[in-house]
Amino acid sequence: MKRYWIDLRCQVAPRQGSITPEALDVHLDDLMDALMDEPDAVDPDLTATLTTGEVTISLGVDAASNSEALTRAMGITHSAIHKIGAAFGTETPPHEGELGFHENFDARVRTTSAATCP
Repeated sequence: MKRYWIDLRCQVAPRQGSITPEALDVHLDDLMDALMDEPDAVDPDLTATLTTGEVTISLGVDAASNSEALTRAMGITHSAIHKIGAAFGTETPPHEGELGFHENFDARVRTTSAATCP
């Protein structure tokens, strides 16, 4: 197993209506808390351009291959998105007006030889 670092970039928008940058910031703080609670996420981080809704989620995962690392990172991210009551892709959010994370992610997967797992 190796440690991989993954950056996932996507667009976030409310399913209906609009959201202020301040309100989006609150939702993204909740998402960061949810990512921190994910047991398989290593050093998660989140950056965003609040005026455009572009979000980048960065985290490390331990995996045997690039594809497994990406699959794990997407699973962790999907779980965290659900924990804050938001929807992913074409899913229906649990509450009207809740956030939707577009299913089209840009992903970057990197490995580091400095952090290998036993």
